Amino acid sequence: MSGVSVDPGVRDLAIDWIVRLQSGLMSAADHLALQQWRQASAEHEHAWQRVSSLVLLLQPGASLLSDATARRALESAGADPQRRRQLLKCLLAISLFGGISWQGADSTYVRSALASYRTATGERRHWRLADGSLLWLNTASAANVELHADSGRVQLIEGELALDTQVGSVELQLVTPDAVLRSRGANLLVRHDRQGTRVTVLRGLVQVSSRYTRAPLLLGEGWQTRVDNGRIHPASPSDAFLAQAWLRGILPAERMRLDALLAELSRYRPGILRCSAQVASLRVTGSFELDDTDAALALVAHALPVRIERRTRYWVTVVPV
Repeated sequence: MSGVSVDPGVRDLAIDWIVRLQSGLMSAADHLALQQWRQASAEHEHAWQRVSSLVLLLQPGASLLSDATARRALESAGADPQRRRQLLKCLLAISLFGGISWQGADSTYVRSALASYRTATGERRHWRLADGSLLWLNTASAANVELHADSGRVQLIEGELALDTQVGSVELQLVTPDAVLRSRGANLLVRHDRQGTRVTVLRGLVQVSSRYTRAPLLLGEGWQTRVDNGRIHPASPSDAFLAQAWLRGILPAERMRLDALLAELSRYRPGILRCSAQVASLRVTGSFELDDTDAALALVAHALPVRIERRTRYWVTVVPV
């Protein structure tokens, strides 16, 4: 699978496992869980091999703390375990020690790790920018922001954001791997994933361009579109209440397929969350809390003829009763 892209969630979990292994604190049960995770799919094993091929792990007795630069960086993180864990992941990803990165210096992971604004899996945050604009990032998202007196630029590296700019503000350019958006004083939602870039306008006008075609689409309030494979899809009406549900920590579902629901919930929790083929097409309606995905799974089990099978904390499958 050399050269094959790895799902960001799988990639992050592989790095989590490596960090835990390097810490020397894994129990026998943890080692078994790691082995089960690696055997769960070819993608898991590929992610593991990519991470474990770092020079650091090829040296007998090597440790994350053997490098002076790494030690100083960890000391600067203080006693906050989350900050230290994130820093360990970044150090491993960009390989301060051996000069090998996850997928090269321009990889999504490295750019996300070094982004000016980022969130971890399951985290949602918001900031007020220097020009008064409000920026929200959804789970596992990263963005860079550059603001100048006469212009502004936002780069969505991965994930999902909401951006509410001031009416009468300077022209803003928002860039994703698929699209270039231009607006003044707009309020918009943008999500980038494997399916492309989805844009929803809550206020104002946004010019949507593909990075590979010249004909832009002017998108107005209450409309949405998707950009993928160099194509801008026709605009369609959007539901502002549903589009902003993640800002309130809610995942609304109206007769949603179970596999689609679990795919959304999996964005907010580490590890693998999936269902068997026998129940994938079951339909579910409800409102699910993004901050408590275990509670959301309990609601699914209550509403449908399914049960939750947990091999480990990080490996959950929904199966028939």
